[in-house]
Amino acid sequence: MRSIFRNMFVRICMLVLLAAFVIMFVSLHLKQNDLLQKAARLDGEIAQMHETINELQAEIDRPFDDDYVAEIAREKLGLRYPQEIVFYSSDDN
Repeated sequence: MRSIFRNMFVRICMLVLLAAFVIMFVSLHLKQNDLLQKAARLDGEIAQMHETINELQAEIDRPFDDDYVAEIAREKLGLRYPQEIVFYSSDDN
């Protein structure tokens, strides 16, 4: 009689351990998928940042001549040459 209870106890323990391992495996698999998705998203952000860095570096490396200064003055500061005539439009186009 004791051997039957002992065998039953061992089987129940094995079943509980197996269930625990399956639950842990599924949990770890889901976490791994989440981390892989996060890594892919971050890789995309890194690539985008490298592109931005390259664009900014190209702007820094651009020669600092009179044409460049005039372009910056027009774009960033809104300045114009004295002989230029500026037309303002009320259209939202």
